[in-house]
Amino acid sequence: MARCEGLPLALLVVLSATVGAAGPGGTCGRRLKTLVHGALVVAPMPPNITGKWVSSRCEVRPGPQFITRSYTFKDNMDFQTYQFFYADQHCVSPLYTVTAHGTIILRQVSWITRGGTEADYWLETVSVTSHSQEVSSYLSARVNATCPGFIPPDRLWYNNVPHQVLSRRGERDCAAGLDFVLHELQLLRVERRQDARDGHVTMELFLGDIHTDRAQRLLYRPTSYQPPLVNVELSYPNCTTCKIVQDADERRPPVFKTRQEYPLHLNGEWISMRCEVRPEALFLTRHLVFYPANQTWEGWYAHYSDPSCRHSTFSIHASGSFTRGARSSVVEGGTEYIFQVTQMRVTPQDSDTTSLLNVFHGQGCGDGGIWQIGREQDVTSTNGCVALGITLPHIEYELFDMERDMYDRLLLYIGQRPSDGTSPTHPARRATSYQTPLVQCLPSMDTPDIRTNMGDSNISRRCTFNTVLVCLSHAVLYVFR
Repeated sequence: MARCEGLPLALLVVLSATVGAAGPGGTCGRRLKTLVHGALVVAPMPPNITGKWVSSRCEVRPGPQFITRSYTFKDNMDFQTYQFFYADQHCVSPLYTVTAHGTIILRQVSWITRGGTEADYWLETVSVTSHSQEVSSYLSARVNATCPGFIPPDRLWYNNVPHQVLSRRGERDCAAGLDFVLHELQLLRVERRQDARDGHVTMELFLGDIHTDRAQRLLYRPTSYQPPLVNVELSYPNCTTCKIVQDADERRPPVFKTRQEYPLHLNGEWISMRCEVRPEALFLTRHLVFYPANQTWEGWYAHYSDPSCRHSTFSIHASGSFTRGARSSVVEGGTEYIFQVTQMRVTPQDSDTTSLLNVFHGQGCGDGGIWQIGREQDVTSTNGCVALGITLPHIEYELFDMERDMYDRLLLYIGQRPSDGTSPTHPARRATSYQTPLVQCLPSMDTPDIRTNMGDSNISRRCTFNTVLVCLSHAVLYVFR
């Protein structure tokens, strides 16, 4: 038996197409459609947010900040929130907890972010509890810097003691010293999701996104979402994190075990787990394929006009090369990469996008004037597509991380896109947080993972041209396991 490695890229593409893996129509493409379009997801309007909602993992916010959250909403729309901040990516070492009480009022359906509901909120009190004396001294100095004299010199802050920084009755707000606002409550969405595997129903609460530039955070009104919070009454059956966060408070912050770290090797195929939302109401799904042998990649980005990803507007097929960098010195656990986009094809999927592309008449976006719905055009020769804001060649400075979820699925985290709609085209603009993760659909034929899962040690020998079909048969067996 022979191993499928060392083959020319052209043949690799043929192999992947034959196996039905690479591309929108392959196995992973079909699985992507099942995850997104076949998922039993209902988004009630108006959303019912009553209950307790908690993080299902240690989250990474721009900055970076490592955080878990616990929010409780009552029937009268009073709420209490805990935001637990940590010194590490595993949420093992708590720094401080911010506790807030207030009232929220649901408003109209969002005109900017389809599928979302806008809301207003009022804070009654905000307090901070430090979990070490060093952090107490640091935070009290920060608060005093924005509210001089708020903390007298003879009144020290102590750890594990709540200290109030905002009181509506006292008419003084010193929470800005903590960079604390709850503007995430201005946009929300609830999804009822039924697992197709076991029928388990989960309720998820999506709150507004946090601006990637911390200087803009206090004024930013969200147009996208953070990772969802899970309703504790309908949480994932094996979500240990949910149960730990559920029982925590400001004096007993949730502390987790250090997660196993997985070697980060970009290989195989990765697809979106849900319809993704980007700032400024962009809805899309992603399907990425990495070829580690020659450090090339290709990706399919399908864009939609709705939060369920059912109404296509256009799709992009991009390809290029990548280079691995060092472990991030800014974001613990992250690895730096440089990606280059050198080729791109665009397919309009609705009449509005087709009309927009035809306006350019070949000046900066393919062969203008002949764009048709469903017809793909290569825009590499025109250095991209001005109409879609795409310029080629294009270089981006990326951040990657990898972990396994509660179902033991391998997840790939890619740096969060800047909230202002630009791209990380300079090392200083490299992300400090992550997008919605991609799930591995199919490992690379060059990795030990797939050989182990195939259960055939003979596949470790070289694949000659005459044994391609035999290798393919093993790949097909793997796909359908």
